[in-house]
Amino acid sequence: MCIFARMLPRRLQNIIENLRSQAWVLLLIKKGKLFLVGGSVRDAYRDEEVKDIDLIVEGISMEDIKTILSSFGRVDIVGESFAVIKFRPKGHEGEDYDIAVPRTDRKVGEGHKDFVVQTEGVTIADDLKRRDFTINSIAIDIKTGNIIDPFDGLVDIRHKVLRATDKEAFIEDPLRILRGIQFAARFGYSIDLTTMELMRENSHLIKNITGERIMDELMKIVKKNGNTQIAFHLLHETDVDRALFGRKMLHYLEGIEYLDAVSFFYLLGLFGWVDDPADFVRARLKGEARLEKDVRNLDKMFVKLHQLHEEEDLKFFLSKLFSESPAIMDAVIIPDEVDKVVLQMRLAKIPKSLRDIMVDGNDVMTISQNKIQGKKVGEILDRVLRDALMNRFKWNDRRDSMEYLAQIIYEN
Repeated sequence: MCIFARMLPRRLQNIIENLRSQAWVLLLIKKGKLFLVGGSVRDAYRDEEVKDIDLIVEGISMEDIKTILSSFGRVDIVGESFAVIKFRPKGHEGEDYDIAVPRTDRKVGEGHKDFVVQTEGVTIADDLKRRDFTINSIAIDIKTGNIIDPFDGLVDIRHKVLRATDKEAFIEDPLRILRGIQFAARFGYSIDLTTMELMRENSHLIKNITGERIMDELMKIVKKNGNTQIAFHLLHETDVDRALFGRKMLHYLEGIEYLDAVSFFYLLGLFGWVDDPADFVRARLKGEARLEKDVRNLDKMFVKLHQLHEEEDLKFFLSKLFSESPAIMDAVIIPDEVDKVVLQMRLAKIPKSLRDIMVDGNDVMTISQNKIQGKKVGEILDRVLRDALMNRFKWNDRRDSMEYLAQIIYEN
């Protein structure tokens, strides 16, 4: 299916005009066919900023493409099972161009790398068919400006619908189920009923997907301002929750629309009935140590809160916690009593931590003439922090802080 170039959105026209102005593009077009594909086409039609440029070259081997491009800039080959060229022309600013040849994939095992990749004799139409959703199965011929849209992806973009390009899409790569959830959460698209059924039928295959790949798709939801309410709902509706947790997760229908990463992964663990959300992040999703620590400390906060009845104890506990995990201060799900303390800290009405107070351990040892050392120094500074959190002295004034510290030391 081809549509004339005059129907291209302005964003795509600008991209194509820029590409046509470059010598390496003209040389590739002279020797073969060059197509703009994937997310750049999709996002342009969604009237979103295009960041990554993915190109497919038909009719030229990868070796010949490398030879042509090497005269115009830096060429790097990435990918294990199939090659993609990362190309940065001399003087180019912005992201590298991703350049590949058309390919098809045939699954031969359970792992995500168990594919036989075919490039010989493969056309752009074949390449588009192997892609996950119709909205990603659109190409633009750089030379003519014509659109290749064999699966009516433009119609689905217009109607805001996610539809699998092929009924085997989720069998070939079950991660596409999570990609569908991610796209739905980010774009606000509905999922075609047949596609939803295919996702549900194949969701058990998520068990074979590595934690890193699952984490990558889930993290895109929160990093790219996706609706986390939609994400939780679709994890439940597609039965992906069974693959992740071995059971159905709790199903909330409102109130958790746009969560930060710490809140999202903490609630993901709670909704999935796991005993330790932080351990789930580490062991199953292979999340970064920083995120694991933040989720663990958020859990610690909720467990500890009901035990803290005094204002001073609450502020002291939160100050210590925020020192270890500053991200918790931005957690959407923190309760009102914690949020009030956070506001006081942001307005500098109370210190966030000991670092905001005008004294430190060296001052303790100097004033005490080195009679106070080791753990005792920490105890003195904790006392200072507690009193600063209750504004018992001018903690943001060096002279007043030193006088108060001296008073505490003499009392001890």
